[in-house]
Amino acid sequence: MQRVAAFDGLRTLATAMVVAYHVDKDVVPAGYWGVVVFFVLSGYLLTRGLCAEFDDRGQVDLKRFYSKRAARLLPGVGVLCLVLTLTGTAWAAVGSALGSYANYARIDGLDLGLLTHTWFLAVLVHFYLAWPLLIAFVPTRRRVLVVGLLALGAIGWRAIAIAVMSPGWVYNATDTNSAALLAGCFIGLGRSGRWRRSGWSIPVLLTLMFLPVFGEQSPAFAWGGFVAIALGVLVVQHAATSPRWLEVPLLTWLGTISYGLYLWHYVFLRIGLPVPIALGLTVATASASWYLIERPAQRAVSRILAGRPSSRRTRTAPLPARGPVAVR
Repeated sequence: MQRVAAFDGLRTLATAMVVAYHVDKDVVPAGYWGVVVFFVLSGYLLTRGLCAEFDDRGQVDLKRFYSKRAARLLPGVGVLCLVLTLTGTAWAAVGSALGSYANYARIDGLDLGLLTHTWFLAVLVHFYLAWPLLIAFVPTRRRVLVVGLLALGAIGWRAIAIAVMSPGWVYNATDTNSAALLAGCFIGLGRSGRWRRSGWSIPVLLTLMFLPVFGEQSPAFAWGGFVAIALGVLVVQHAATSPRWLEVPLLTWLGTISYGLYLWHYVFLRIGLPVPIALGLTVATASASWYLIERPAQRAVSRILAGRPSSRRTRTAPLPARGPVAVR
């Protein structure tokens, strides 16, 4: 699927929300909504990509998919964990980050220290592992119905979990965060052109994140997640229409290195550096991570994958000039 520059701009806004939240939760009490936007966007992009591949080739190349996801996530967090290990971070925290169970380790009471924010990556990894296997079994004509029901079920479970589970579980667990992911999956099945006039959702999102009612000390903290999901759905669909202001070069560049920004900002802010210095080091380190580690790793994996046929089907039959391949 072709890269959409506006999505990089949206990644920048979502990252800025999270960074602002970690700089001062009192000033930006709902900045954590940026994570929800990331979840919705991830579900949207992943579903569109998987369905396009399945409709085009009649199957999903799982080896290629998992290899590319690993190349996208592992080098950056691996270097972060290596640096923190060398500077004294406990192996229990490092192991949970590398093993992609930081969210449940956090629920269990483990102090992850400078790796606390990797709970988000654990949720993404769980989703990346499961969703290609699930969507492959959904008949093309039933996708909207099945994914819609799954999204409604996930939203319903999150509402139940708020009442019966701990706040830590609601905030960190994969099952409760699947509400945002599956909402993104659902809108990934439709067309986004009709949402060109929903640009108002972005200033609303950025305004509401300053309201104390949605902060973690408020009774509405957990329920605010539903507001974030609804706004996340709107802003992602608006970004899909490629509004020019989200394609400003600075925004798209920062969006390109947003993974590194997310990984490193928490470390520099939590070691007590002045905020301007911490943010400057974050941008510099994220840039180095992207150009020296992440992008070379992704290119290397792409070259390896390009050296082999993607599937038996593509070796034995040419693809049709147009139209989906019938799935039997």
